[in-house]
Amino acid sequence: MRSYSWFAGVAMVIAALGHAEAAPDVAAGKAKAVACQACHAAINPNGDTPHLAGQRERYIAKALKAFKAGDRKHDIMSAIANQLSDGDIENLAAFWAGQPVGSDAAEPPEVGPIKKSLMTFPRDFPKGFVLYSTTNKEEENAVAKSFVNTAGLAAAKAGKPLPDGTIVVVVNYAAKLDANKKPVTEKDGSWAVDKITGYAGMEARAGWGKDIPDVIRNGTWNYGIFAPDKTPRSTVNQAACLACHKPTAATSYVFTLKDIQAKAGAK
Repeated sequence: MRSYSWFAGVAMVIAALGHAEAAPDVAAGKAKAVACQACHAAINPNGDTPHLAGQRERYIAKALKAFKAGDRKHDIMSAIANQLSDGDIENLAAFWAGQPVGSDAAEPPEVGPIKKSLMTFPRDFPKGFVLYSTTNKEEENAVAKSFVNTAGLAAAKAGKPLPDGTIVVVVNYAAKLDANKKPVTEKDGSWAVDKITGYAGMEARAGWGKDIPDVIRNGTWNYGIFAPDKTPRSTVNQAACLACHKPTAATSYVFTLKDIQAKAGAK
């Protein structure tokens, strides 16, 4: 009969091996962390985005798992966490916990292509575009009119995914108000519009997604936010748009694909 010390020694070896197998892969965490840096590096000190560098490993892992499980709600973080395996989460937590506090004060160069959109405002808009949706935005006393170009409309009519060359533009208006400061309603139920307050757009072009990490890549789409004079709003971080649209991969990354298909008369 083997001695107790022999069994104890074997148990210790097995435990040690198990611990080694479960050790986080910090290098893999670093690679995944590029997407995180688009929002969590060089953050506004007056904002509510948390620093990750030097944060406790257990805290980061627990937070990501809570977003993944739905115990914590956040459109962007939930969309990202839902794509992460438990191993990914442990790797990320280990990487960030190992970074010196304050090391995320500067933006890494690889983050630039994630945050900065390649989309410019369509030169001839609304020529070559079709209005497919009008939405009253009650919380803002605003109206959103959504347009798609002919390339996207044709693909939707054929029942195909929206191809490279598709452009969607949303024109945001202040609602026209009556003497009682209530929106004026048109015959079709939509609100009458006043001045344009800005534009939002998305455009797909070949190669546009190559520098964006997979966890937030939307195929070849880029996103743009534009002022009323159609100039890009430079302070907008495209990473937020990418993360928000990521769960809609099945509908060409477009929330309103059904509306485009309805306008196109798709069968």
